[in-house]
Amino acid sequence: MTGHIAVATAIIGIVFIVGLVMSAYRVWKIGGELDKAKLGGGRLMKVESERALEIRLFSRISHLQHIANALGMLGLIGTAWGFSLFAANITPDMVGNAASAGAMVTTLASGLGVAIYATMLGGALCLWTTCNLQLLRGATASLCALIMDEAHARSRLAPRTGTPEFAAPQAAPYGALGGEATS
Repeated sequence: MTGHIAVATAIIGIVFIVGLVMSAYRVWKIGGELDKAKLGGGRLMKVESERALEIRLFSRISHLQHIANALGMLGLIGTAWGFSLFAANITPDMVGNAASAGAMVTTLASGLGVAIYATMLGGALCLWTTCNLQLLRGATASLCALIMDEAHARSRLAPRTGTPEFAAPQAAPYGALGGEATS
């Protein structure tokens, strides 16, 4: 792997390694939190808003979707780059001259090598990252459901004092909100 193929591989590889490290960190964090939640602890066990919890948990893994998309796009960019390497090095003189056929084939092979290699590498790593993301989404959904179930169970068992939590607010007398006197 030399030249343009090495450059394309390095760029795609760096993006993949960043995604791999971020993914491994999220697996470690979500797995640890799932273990704590199953034991009845964890710092996320105090749920005030179920929707806020869900947004918070899923936003922590959303960046992995962007990395997967970037890997796919880098593969496509590598394809275009490979074809442009071929097209940029072919001159009109080479097309009409039989003696330059060997140079044209070499140029074509070099450009197609970059295109095919970048497409395969970007596509394969995009698929791997997407599969990893799906596993993380499943674990995150399990964690979210476990925490919400625990919060509901605690709220059902909590002693009820005073006004019920979900009681409708009392209506204000007509005109009280506008500053008018009511009698």
